[in-house]
Amino acid sequence: MYLVRGREYLAQYPNFTLVGREHDLERISSILIRKSSNSLLLTGPAGVGVSMLTLGLQAAKNSPDTPFDLIVKKLFWLNCDALFSSGDSAKINNEFQSILKKLMQTPESVLIITDTANFLEAAHNTGNAHFINALNNADKANNFQVILEVRDDKLSNVLKASTNMPELYTLYDVKEPIGDDLRSIVSSVAKELSAYHKIEVDEDAVEEAIHLTSKYRDSLGLGGAQPQRAIALLDRALASYRQLTHKQHPKIIELMNKIAKSTNETEKQDLQQQLEQWQQDWQELKSEINKTYQYQREAETLRFKLQDEINQLQEEEDNNKNSESTTIKTFAQLTAGGFDSPAVTKLKEKIRQIDAEIVQNNEQHQKLVMLANKDLRLNRQEVITEFSKVSGIPTNKLDENEVENLINLEANLLSRIFGQDNIVKHVANSVKVAKVDALEESGPAMSYLFLGPSGVGKTEMAKALAQYVYGDEKSLVRFDMSEYMEKHAVAKLIGAPPGYEGFEAGGILTNSVRAKPVGIYLFDEIEKAHPDVFNIFLQILSDGRLTDNIGRTVDFSDIMIIMTSNIGQPYYLDPNLSDEAACELATNDLNNTYRSELLNRFNGRENILHFKRLPMVVIERIIRREIDKLNQAYQPRGFSVEISDSCISSFCHDHYDLIRGARGLPGYIKANIRPVIVNHILQNPHDKGAFKAVYNQQARSFDMTFCKI
Repeated sequence: MYLVRGREYLAQYPNFTLVGREHDLERISSILIRKSSNSLLLTGPAGVGVSMLTLGLQAAKNSPDTPFDLIVKKLFWLNCDALFSSGDSAKINNEFQSILKKLMQTPESVLIITDTANFLEAAHNTGNAHFINALNNADKANNFQVILEVRDDKLSNVLKASTNMPELYTLYDVKEPIGDDLRSIVSSVAKELSAYHKIEVDEDAVEEAIHLTSKYRDSLGLGGAQPQRAIALLDRALASYRQLTHKQHPKIIELMNKIAKSTNETEKQDLQQQLEQWQQDWQELKSEINKTYQYQREAETLRFKLQDEINQLQEEEDNNKNSESTTIKTFAQLTAGGFDSPAVTKLKEKIRQIDAEIVQNNEQHQKLVMLANKDLRLNRQEVITEFSKVSGIPTNKLDENEVENLINLEANLLSRIFGQDNIVKHVANSVKVAKVDALEESGPAMSYLFLGPSGVGKTEMAKALAQYVYGDEKSLVRFDMSEYMEKHAVAKLIGAPPGYEGFEAGGILTNSVRAKPVGIYLFDEIEKAHPDVFNIFLQILSDGRLTDNIGRTVDFSDIMIIMTSNIGQPYYLDPNLSDEAACELATNDLNNTYRSELLNRFNGRENILHFKRLPMVVIERIIRREIDKLNQAYQPRGFSVEISDSCISSFCHDHYDLIRGARGLPGYIKANIRPVIVNHILQNPHDKGAFKAVYNQQARSFDMTFCKI
C-alpha cells in the first residue's frame, strides 16, 4: 500500500493528542483552504515536531469544533519505503503515476510526504527525478494539494529541486515551542514515559528537564531542538533511575545512611531491624520477578518448539498427500483435507494452553513490577544527575539557584572584571531586567556597544556574562568583524541569494542563532565591517528578528548582543587626557562614523559604555589573580607559587604596556613562569613544594627557586 489514508495513519499512534501547537495548527489549516499557494513546505529543526503537526491535522478532523473546511480535506501519507523498495525504475514510475491518478480522482485530497529530502534522493537514484515536477504540475492544476515535510538543514536541497517551489508552496517554519506551550508538550509526553517505565514523574523533574536543555544548547546527544531535547533527557533519566533503583531500593540506601549518621545505639538497632526487613522483602520481591521472567522465557521457548513441530507434521502430511495414488477415495478421505490431524490438533491445544499461561504469567509479572516501583518517583535531582553525566558539567553547578545567581551577578562579575565597577553594575542590572522584567519589548534580550582601549575587560566582560548567566563560556558565540569587510559580507551572515554559490549553506549568523537561540553573541571590532552589514544590525537591534536567504525568520529575542569597537583608541591611550575627555572625544568619533539610528538602538545610547584605562593598582590585582589561578591548578599535585606583593608591584611597573593593556602581563607569566614549573614537574615528578619567585629589577625577570617539602 503506497498511499495510507489519514485515519489509518493516525491509528498507528493510539491516544495521540496534539498539545501546545494550537496556533501552528490554525495557521496551517488556513493555508490549506486558500485558493493559491495552498500547498505547504513544512520545515523546522530536528526534534521540533513537524510530523506531529500533520498528524494533528488528521486528529483535528475528529473534533466537533473543527471547521468543515478542514474536515472535507482527505489526507494521504505516501509510503516512500514501499514505493522505492523494488529499485525497478519503470515499476516505480508506473506506481507513482497510479498514485497521482488516485489523488486526482479524490476531491479535496492532500498528499503528505514526511521526509521530502529522502523522497527526492530516492527518486533521483532510481531515475525518476521528474517526480517533483509531476507533483508541482498537479498542484499547479489544482488537482490536489501537497504537504512536504523537510528538516531545515535539508531545506535548500528541496528548494533547488524545482524553480517553481517558492511560488507553489507556502513555506511554514515550525519554531521551537516556549513557555506554557513547551511545558504542556513535555508534560504530556512525560505521562507516556511514566507509563512505559512504570515510574511516576514529578512536575519539578519536567521543569528541570526543560530548564537544563534550554539553558545548555549544545546537542549532547539529546536531539536538535525542543521539545525533543527535554523529552530525551527525561527518558534517559528514567532509564538510569530505573536501573539504579532496581539494583538497590532507595529506601534501603536511605536506612543505611541514617544508620551511618546515627549516634544513638537504640535508634541504630531499630533502624538496623528496619533495614534487614527491607532487604529481605526486597530480595524476595526481586526473586519473584525473576521467576516470572524465567517462566515467561521458558514458556515462549516451548511455544516456538511446538509450533516448529506443527509445521514439520503439516509438511509431512502434505508430502504424503502428494504421493498418494489417484484411487477412488471415500467421503471421509475427501473431506479430511479441511481438518487438522489428531497429532496437530493436540499440539495446537497445548499451544493454546501455553498462550493462556503466558498471558496470566505476564499479568503477574506486571503486578510485581508495579509493586517494586510503587514508591519510586523521578525527581528534579535525578534529572540533574543524568544531565551531568551527559554534559560533563558538575551537578553542583547545574543545581545552582538561578535567582540567587542573578542576585549575586554583580559580585561575581566584579570578581573577574577589575577597575570597571560602574560598567559592571550597569550591565548586571540590564541582565536582571532582561531575565526578570515582565514588560515585553521588541529587540534582543540585551544589546551593548563597548568602547575603550585594548586589554581593559571588554571581551572578558562577555566571557564572564556567559559564565555567570548561562553557566558556561561556550554559550558565547564570537564573530570577528574583520572577516566581513567586503560588500558581499552580508551574504555570509544571512546566506547568498538563490542562484548564487553558497545558497544551499545558508547564513553563518542565521544558522548559528537557529541552532543556539539562547546565549551571548559577541561582534568584535565592528568598525572593520562593511557599512552594508549594519543594515542587518539595524533590524536585529530594533525588531529582534532577521529573515535569512531562504525566507525563514530567525528570532533574536533571547540573545544578548555585545559589540566592541576600537574607535577613539588614540584618545584612550593618550596619558595627557583624562578618562572623561577621552570618552568625549571617542563619542564624537563614534557619532561621525555611524548613523544615529544605529547608535540609538543601544537603549537610546544608554548601553554605549566606555571602558576606562586601568590604574596600576588594578593591574597588580589582575596579576595576583593569575598567580592564584596557578596555585589552584597545581595544588592537587602538591606545588604552589609564592610571589610577594612588592615583587608583583615592581614587575607590573616595569612590564605594563598601555597599548597591550592587561593582556600582556598574563602572557609574560605564561611564557616565563609556567615553563619553569612544568619542566621541574617533568624532571622531578615525585617532588612536592613551593616555587619562590623573586623579581630581579636589573634583569627585569623573575628568579625562580624551588623549596622541596
